[in-house]
Parts: sequence; structure tokens; C-alpha cells
Amino acid sequence: MTHKKSSIVLPTMTPGTSRSIAVHHFGKRGARPKAYLQAAVHANELPGAMALHYLMPMLVEADRKGLIQGEIVVVPTVNPIGLSQLAGHQHLGRYDFLGRDNFNRNWLDLSEGVAARVGGKLGADEASNVALIRSAALAELGAMKPMNELQTLRVEVMKLSVDADIVLDLHCDQDAVLHLFSSKRDMPDRVRDLAADLGAEATLYSDPYAESLTFSGVHGGFWARMSERFPDAAIPAACHSTTVEYRGQHDVSHPMAESDGKNLYRHLVRRGIISGRAGKLPALKAEPTPIGGMDVGYSPASGILVYHFPKGTWVKKGQVICDVIDPSDARGPKARKPVVARTDGLFYSGKQSGKLVWPGAVVFAIAGEKILAHRKGKTGLDD
Repeated sequence: MTHKKSSIVLPTMTPGTSRSIAVHHFGKRGARPKAYLQAAVHANELPGAMALHYLMPMLVEADRKGLIQGEIVVVPTVNPIGLSQLAGHQHLGRYDFLGRDNFNRNWLDLSEGVAARVGGKLGADEASNVALIRSAALAELGAMKPMNELQTLRVEVMKLSVDADIVLDLHCDQDAVLHLFSSKRDMPDRVRDLAADLGAEATLYSDPYAESLTFSGVHGGFWARMSERFPDAAIPAACHSTTVEYRGQHDVSHPMAESDGKNLYRHLVRRGIISGRAGKLPALKAEPTPIGGMDVGYSPASGILVYHFPKGTWVKKGQVICDVIDPSDARGPKARKPVVARTDGLFYSGKQSGKLVWPGAVVFAIAGEKILAHRKGKTGLDD
């Protein structure tokens, strides 16, 4: 058996308290391919943790049978800071109370420091370059001296993930269908295979890679940034990194999580990390679409949010997706401010009907095929 459980102990931020992160290792350290899976960076997004709850016993059994050929690292709840944020019978967990950081922003772009370590050492051999860059990335992280709890979390977690071939960061939306965020550099096969195996109803890709410093973004973008710095060296896209949005916050059930866990396991088999037969690739539910084609709707006023369609509906440009209703206005339909689609596409994400919204609040996202002029230069991180 190779399965080992360990803990990352975070610095104490207030007297009498301490927090730690549970980490599960499967397979031989250093074996390839390596997969890293984590859930609940936004600590109130727990459907991914439920998927890992069902995946891990399958990994334990695969380990018992000697089927794990690569290395698998699983961090079921990666953010104990956010998990502790309970206020007024509500679980928060999206923003750090101390520094006000979004927990899934400002992860570490290592490209500059790694470039300084490997400059002049890279050549025409991809495998040698990948090994050298991974070693330098781990050395760069090892040289960092984080001061507080969140900084330590970011450094120590990236030590587990920075050398992985596959990184899956499991999230969920407020109310949504299953969708993915990935990079054009991983198109077409890696992204499409993952989307098909997981049953994603929408897949959005950054072109050529995510500029934002989300957890998934820094891993996928790292190799692209290194390639840009050293255009004469052979540097492949050595890490397929994806954000997996497991529907909405309330989409938690045993049948759903069991299916999600089985789908993750099947993909790990398909990628050669676990021995076995993955079977025929499921039909892709939707072709990937560009981030630049993602229409985002914003509330024009404060009021009660009510939708006209369920998430997962194909909509047309000009259709009213939702209304924002002023409850103090007695004029009936005239008290409703409609928000319309500005593209044809899949209405994949939003809030729940009945939520209170305010001017500028994001009320929907639509995955469309055509690049939209009003989305130029935007990443989709409207939060």
C-alpha cells in the first residue's frame, strides 16, 4: 500500500488556535504522470469535496490492487481558514478576513524566479527542460519565507502541485450546471477528453492561457510564460490545469457525488495514472467556447432577482434572462428591470431566484461561440 495521509500545519494567527490541511498521497513519489486534485479553495463550495469523498475510497482500492502507476495527490478541503468562517449561521469562506484577499486570487506566479534559476541551461530536449524547470520551481518555493497563515497555505500547497502533469481545482458556482475553465494551450484533446469524462455542459477556455492568478491559472500559465521567456528552448505545456465548477453550492447529494467521483476516476485511468480500461469516451455535451465569448449580465438596480429560464438552457441574443424587481414599486410589471442576453449560447451560471441583488452584481453568465466586443480584455472573474 502506498497511501499516506499527512498534514500541513499552518502558523498560529491568534493565541490558542491552530489549523492544518489534510493531504493524501497515492502511488510512488516522483512517478509519472502526476495528478493533483484539490477542493474548496472557496471554502463554502463543497460539491468538489463530496466528489473527492467518493473518489478516495476508489483510489485506496486501486492502491491495494497495485493499479496506481503514477502519483496522485488529493487535498479534500484545501482551505481551513475559509472553513472556519462562520457568521450568523452562515458559512462564508470566499475572502480572507485578514487581508481581504479572494482565496482563489493572487496565487504565485513563479515564472520570473524560475527563469533566473534556469536561464542558459535550457535546450532542445523537452524532457530535460521540463525536469529542470520543475526542480527550479520547487527550489523557488522552498526559498520563500511566508509570514502568515494564508501565505504559508499558498506556498505549501503549491509545493504539492507545481510539478504535476494534471491539476484539477474543484469549485462550484452559486447556481449552475457543471462547467470547466481551461486554456487554449490544452486544446483540443486534453480539454475535450476531460469535459467528456466529467460530463461538462460548458467548457470555457482562455486564449492562449489564463492571465489571472487563480490556482488553476498559475499552473497552466506558468509553462506558457516560461515558453515566452525562452522562445528558443523546447518547453511544452507540461501541466494540464483546469478549474472544475461542480454545479451550484446546493447541488450536493450522494448519487451526484458518487457519479462525479467515478467520472474523476475514469479520467485518471484514461490519462494513464491508474491501470485499467477507461472505456469509450462519453459524448461531449458541448464544444469548448472562448472566454471572450462569455456574456456576463449585471444587475441594473437593487431588488429581487427572478429568472425566466433554468440554468442549462440555450438562449438567444435579446432574450430576457432575468428580472430585478423593486418590491416597493406598486406598478406590477413596470417594477421589473429586465436583463437580456447579448449573445446566443448556453445560460450556464447565475444566482438562485429570490436573491437580493444590487447595482453591478453579476446575475448570469452565458457561454457563446462568438467573441464579444464588450468583453474584450475581461477574464470572467467578475466577483
